Amino acid sequence: MKKLFLAIALMFTASFPVLAGMKHEHSMPMSSMEDMKHQMDTLETKADEFDLSLDIMTHKDYQKMMKVMKMGPMKASSETTHHIAVSISKDNKKVDDAVVNMKVISPDGKEEIHVLTYNPDMMYQYVGHFNMPKKGKYQALVLFKTGEEKHQGGMYYEVK
Repeated sequence: MKKLFLAIALMFTASFPVLAGMKHEHSMPMSSMEDMKHQMDTLETKADEFDLSLDIMTHKDYQKMMKVMKMGPMKASSETTHHIAVSISKDNKKVDDAVVNMKVISPDGKEEIHVLTYNPDMMYQYVGHFNMPKKGKYQALVLFKTGEEKHQGGMYYEVK
């Protein structure tokens, strides 16, 4: 029951579009039994008629969140530092049949590209791990395909 409540709460907070490119910082208590908090930044924008929401957190915070939710974290290579989850919706309905690629460009111009994995278990998001070790502004570009149509959106994220 606790897992269902957390999943609904997370989906509810991620489903409201706001101004494009706006950044939100969350400190969400994940369990009343444990005084556990994690940091997640949410960025939102539009891509054609679709709403995009990116939830970005460090691997440390991601692993804490998954432990509290009693879920196994997605495996990541040792050189990645951040977990990024992308939610795509159209007319307030989640898109669950897209092919999603993400490119992250570091402040010094290095590019990292991944095909994101769809996670239908609880979050209904496309997820991946990226290496963002330096402070500065990163560019996150999302290219996705629904049917035969391609769409793209992007935004900046600052690692402090």
